[in-house]
Parts: sequence; C-alpha cells; structure tokens
Amino acid sequence: MNLSIQNISKYLFPILVIIFAIFYLTNEPLYREFISEDHFVEWLTFLFLILTGFSSAILANRIKHRHNYLHWFFIVFSGFCILAGFEEISWGQRVFDVETTEFFQRHSDQKEINLHNTFQGTVGIKTKHIALLAMFIYGVLLPWREKKGDQHVEWLKAHYLIIPPLFLIPGFLMATALMLDFQTGYEEEIGEFFFSICFFLMIQWNHRLFKTTPTFRSPGFGVIKQKPLLQSKST
Repeated sequence: MNLSIQNISKYLFPILVIIFAIFYLTNEPLYREFISEDHFVEWLTFLFLILTGFSSAILANRIKHRHNYLHWFFIVFSGFCILAGFEEISWGQRVFDVETTEFFQRHSDQKEINLHNTFQGTVGIKTKHIALLAMFIYGVLLPWREKKGDQHVEWLKAHYLIIPPLFLIPGFLMATALMLDFQTGYEEEIGEFFFSICFFLMIQWNHRLFKTTPTFRSPGFGVIKQKPLLQSKST
C-alpha cells in the first residue's frame, strides 16, 4: 500500500501535465473550457477537497478512539479542506443561481459569494499568490528541510504539525508553478487541482501510518488530551 501511494504520486502528476499540454496544443478552446470556472477541473478540485476533508476528520476520530486524544492538525485540516472546497465553487452560487448580494457586489473582485475574492477585492492582494507561497513552503521546503534534519522542522513535528511526505514534493512543485498562470491565465485552476490531489494523497498516507506504525500512539504538546470519564480513587 505504501508503495502504491508513492507510485501514484510519482506518475500521476507528470501524466496530468502531459494530458493538459496535449489539450492545449491540439484543442485550445476545449482546454480553456476544461479549466474555466464551473467546469471539469474545478469540480474535480471540489471533489478531492471534500473527500480529503472527510477523510481527515475520520482519521482524527480514529486516533481519538484508539489513543484517547484529539489530534489538532487533522481536525483543523478537515475544516480547511471543506471550507476551501465550497469556496472553490462559490458555495454553489452558480449551481443554484443565487444572486450576488450588495455586500459581495461591492467588495468581491469577481462579484461572487466567497471569502477569497472578497479578500482580494478588499485588500488588493491575490489569494493565489498567498497560496503559492504557503504551499511552496509547506509542500516543498518543509519536507526537504525535514530530510536534512532541520531542528526547526523537528520542533514543528513535535507539536504535531503534519509534514507532507517527501514523495509529494514534485506534485506540490508542479502545482506551485501552475499557480503562476502562464499560457492562458487560468492555469491556477490546474494548480489548485494538483494541490487538492496532494492533500488527498497526504491524508491517505497518514491513514496508512496510523494502521501500520506507532506514529500517532503518544499524545504530545500539540494535541488536546481527553480527560478520563472515571478516575480511580487512591485507597
């Protein structure tokens, strides 16, 4: 199972890049349609984010039941992925034909009901640039520094920050490059899709670690300990 997840990561991202490149070179209108909003790539991103969110919550619950503590990362990451998934489709605004309210008309740079476009319209900073930098640090630099034995990364791990496995670096790196929006200006949709796959594979990897290793056995500083329901009295 470990090997299969690594192999999926090893071959999936280059294959997807080749597929998208072929579409771009042979049928650019179809390529643009695939990566535009409310089309194939965006809905796949939504699907992977939602699946990852629920899978992360399931892992947090399994750790709680087996080892009697709440792992903060998987709880927070679950909420993040579900939030990001619904943000990706603007909370179903176009699906249900919901009219944009006056607040979002005024503040959202794309006149959509979501937080990231409202942030962009208000602050003037593209969220894709923030995501690009954050994911490069999280998915590329941290695993690389972990391999080098960086003590700062070890401190983060001791506080239960989950570092992506080393084999996901190429996926995160390709996703980061795609967020630069070369070619048509919509490649960030592919980058977000790649990030969602990386998140999904990372959580599946941690499910495997939970089943086969003692990685999550002992609670540390970065977890919420559960108080026992009954405490024995000293005699």
